[in-house]
Amino acid sequence: MTIRATPRPAPAATGSGGRRAFARRAVAALSVNGLSSVGNLMVSISVARGESLSGLGQFALAFSVYVLVIGLVRTAVTEAVLAARQAPERRAVGRGARRAAAVAVVSGVLTAATGAVLGSPYLTVVGLALPGLVVYDYVKAISIGVGGTRVAWTQECAWLCCTALSVGTVLGTGAPTVMIFAGWAASGAVLGVVAALWQRYGVLPGWGLDRRETRVAASFAAQFLVTTGSAQLALSALAATAGVAVVGALGAARTVFGPVTLLTTTLSSLIVPYLAQSRADTPRARVRAAGAVVALSVGVLLPLVLALCLLPDEVGRTVLGDNWHAARPLLPLLSVEALLAPIALVAFAGHRVQSAGARALAIGVALGPLRIATIVAGGVLFGAGGAAGALAVLALLSAACWWFSYLRLDATPVDSR
Repeated sequence: MTIRATPRPAPAATGSGGRRAFARRAVAALSVNGLSSVGNLMVSISVARGESLSGLGQFALAFSVYVLVIGLVRTAVTEAVLAARQAPERRAVGRGARRAAAVAVVSGVLTAATGAVLGSPYLTVVGLALPGLVVYDYVKAISIGVGGTRVAWTQECAWLCCTALSVGTVLGTGAPTVMIFAGWAASGAVLGVVAALWQRYGVLPGWGLDRRETRVAASFAAQFLVTTGSAQLALSALAATAGVAVVGALGAARTVFGPVTLLTTTLSSLIVPYLAQSRADTPRARVRAAGAVVALSVGVLLPLVLALCLLPDEVGRTVLGDNWHAARPLLPLLSVEALLAPIALVAFAGHRVQSAGARALAIGVALGPLRIATIVAGGVLFGAGGAAGALAVLALLSAACWWFSYLRLDATPVDSR
């Protein structure tokens, strides 16, 4: 099987051809991330069944760090490549891979050192694996967004097989549960490096941006940390104040919502290039395009969210073991967050495409500290239920703020943004 090393040209800017191309990539992305969902659920369920709430809290923090760094790199590096005004060339994509690796190495060293100091094997494992895992996600996002989708298919099939082998080996031999996570992380890291080399991307850390481009990347990275990323940062603060058992209960509930989270994360690699097609259109046309993506996203997620909220107790106990009793009351509140997240994501992507970094950062600065403080206060005062309720309220506030700003952005002249 031949794999393209150069990304395919971007879809046509307008017309039914562009919509058909987006639909094909959407189907491919959902299929690829369906495989990813299976692997991640396999790991999450195995850990949830084999760990106490405290151990599950450590796992949730480690996985949260993984999500945080992946999101940071996607926002600061990957989406800059995907949002290019012309289809990115192999050289530009390769330089992006090196930037992704640079961010991942710094994050990995800090995470592994923190895990060693705190005695958390989950944090140590994810820190060591982060460089390869980030490169893996970069290759997959580029392949789904503008490249050959067969690359992403190959990656995910291989990782799913390695994950299944890791789970089966650990369960069969009675090894510590953390080894399941270690096998998942290590295999993903190795596959990421192999896939990058196969595509002839750079894997050695490097930056290669001028001062202006670095400021734009830093602006969106800071925006991510104080908005979407602040939810992940809040887990660390919640563990320090309310205890890892509260984080473990949230982690158990989020294990159930694993497929929804992964589908939402996938949308970022599709939304940015799709909205970029209408960058030069009228404000009304851009809003219509964004609204269509919102309708599609919510329509895809709603049946799955409802099915998970109505999960029978027998199935829940099979999935989470004794931790089901802590997760069950949190599902309705987390479903609100799950459905509102893609709505905010579309409006944020609109800011990204229109290069409205300063405005996005201002919204993040306003919402980020509020998010962390509210989640921590809810967890300290009312336990896991309070933290979940805070997540739902903040999801509603975030979606409203992003869309209000996006509509105002489209009404604002370009040179005044």
